[in-house]
Amino acid sequence: MAQKIPVVTAEGVTSEWLTQALHQRGVDASVAAFRPEAVGTGQLGETRRFHLQYKGTPPPEAPQSVVGKFTSNNAVAAKTGKTMGFYRSEVMFYRSEVMFYREAAHRAGIRTPMTYAAELDPETNEFSLLFEDLAPAQQGDQMSGCTLVETRMALSEVSRLHAAFWNDTELMKQDWLYVPTGAQGYYTTALVEECWDYFKKTYEGWLPKPIEELCAKLVRNHAYWNRPRDFPKCYSHNDFRPDNMLFSKDGSRVAVVDWQTSNFLGSGMDVAYFLGGALPREVRRAHERQLLREYHDDLIKYGVTDYSFEHLMDDYRHYSFAVIIVAVTATMIVKRTERGDRLFMHMITGGAHQALDNDAMALLPG
Repeated sequence: MAQKIPVVTAEGVTSEWLTQALHQRGVDASVAAFRPEAVGTGQLGETRRFHLQYKGTPPPEAPQSVVGKFTSNNAVAAKTGKTMGFYRSEVMFYRSEVMFYREAAHRAGIRTPMTYAAELDPETNEFSLLFEDLAPAQQGDQMSGCTLVETRMALSEVSRLHAAFWNDTELMKQDWLYVPTGAQGYYTTALVEECWDYFKKTYEGWLPKPIEELCAKLVRNHAYWNRPRDFPKCYSHNDFRPDNMLFSKDGSRVAVVDWQTSNFLGSGMDVAYFLGGALPREVRRAHERQLLREYHDDLIKYGVTDYSFEHLMDDYRHYSFAVIIVAVTATMIVKRTERGDRLFMHMITGGAHQALDNDAMALLPG
């Protein structure tokens, strides 16, 4: 970005701030007024669409609306890093998203919204992001899932990301990039155990007994499961699910948003995380292997070598548990909502079925 602009909250956005952000991208227009509109659930950040009015006649490239994302105004989400140690620091949590757009998005191959502003204040841990508005693209819905066509679109998209940074040891040296020491970033065994205790008390009876027992076994063996994994490694979104995808109306490419938990870790994470919840169990079981073969073919097409389909399947089985860990932990660390409760149960159930169907339980000790 050519010029640093101030970090503001969603409520602190002004016409002048929007104008400065547009100028950073070479849009020679001045915002006279705007109308904000809430977007999304706001569990780990506040998202707004801003409908813009300009002074005079704007140039053709001036957008009619833009979308901004800002630090959460919910005390639970905003203070999680300090009070629970969920993230190595709050700075790392927000920095992952801001720095992805600054440093990696243009190389990633994957489709993301164009960025007008990406700013982070390391002292206050507040951030401001401003993107192009991809409406009328339709946001996905984890609860509704994806069609097979949409599933293939999403896997085709993420293969570009993984191949672009496959085993990129130079990228791993960048001080802004989080490279977890274990299999999955952010979630320590102590945190997972604490959240599981909370989950059992808060959501007693919400899960079928076999799934609850699977989760209990995973929690008991979390330290073993989360041990370091060797190469191959790649840049991963780590919350790759329909809610974080925008599907174009013309059925072409998928745009991927919400990069705040992205990091560099073992391959297989995003595809396992996605397929466990994107399709009904019977549909996933019928098409899973073919979908993974197509994803693997795309990796090879984009230049990945020395990665067999069997290796992918091993990685896929391992990471089938990751979505369970994310969902169990999220029940304690984000603002609780009715949809959030249903979403987390859906994620846990999908991951559990995925693990059972692929004999992933054999990867865990007793």
